[in-house]
Amino acid sequence: MSGATVNGRVTLVTGAAQGIGAAIAERLAADGVVLALADMAPAERTAAVADDLAARHGVAARAYQLDIRDGEACRRVVEAVTADFGGLDALVNNAGVNTFGDTVELPEQAWVSVIDTNLNGTYRMSLAAYPALRERRGVVVNLASTAGHIAVKGSAAYAVSKAAIIHMTRVLALEWAGEGIRVNAVGPTIVPTAMNAGARANPTYMRDKLASIPLGEMVLPQDVADAVAWLASGSARMVTGQTLFVDGGATII
Repeated sequence: MSGATVNGRVTLVTGAAQGIGAAIAERLAADGVVLALADMAPAERTAAVADDLAARHGVAARAYQLDIRDGEACRRVVEAVTADFGGLDALVNNAGVNTFGDTVELPEQAWVSVIDTNLNGTYRMSLAAYPALRERRGVVVNLASTAGHIAVKGSAAYAVSKAAIIHMTRVLALEWAGEGIRVNAVGPTIVPTAMNAGARANPTYMRDKLASIPLGEMVLPQDVADAVAWLASGSARMVTGQTLFVDGGATII
């Protein structure tokens, strides 16, 4: 994947200030991608990531503050990116949240919050970016999860949001193929990030989780980033509507 043809392409990554999003930004910067990094974190935090990548990789990178729960904010950020860089070639819908606990004990507001951020946020950003992507025959890469493909106890809202993202990926790929826009997703199993630090601190959970992965280890953020980079590149020019599971074999059991 290191030879992916993406140099100079303008890519907007949401949730880019930390975790998987920051790893995706790092990987794309190494490929020479022009980066628009969006996050709801304080502006200076995302700007520090952008400045660091620009300095180390010699790429253009700019930070944008964004709450993907706000459709108008999504549109404003896309407009700002296209004004700053002249267009948009790829959107990486990475921003998301999780909540843990049995479904019967999950507060309704927690369910609503996860669905609104993960599923509706991906929807809002995709629609906001559509006009710009149509101009460039661009690419969308969504972040899904193995939890959207197989049943996982204690994460119903997250799992349902990711399952819906997988199917929305198929629908948008079909609807937008005529404009030359490819839409795909990456579905990792557990990745060590701050979002799941609490779950990873539970030895029983980790024992059972690793036992469910044939290769026997967690996915690294860089593994996800490599998959995203490939799907966003010209090397995947005939791939659309697919979810690439980066899961050590978890979905084949």
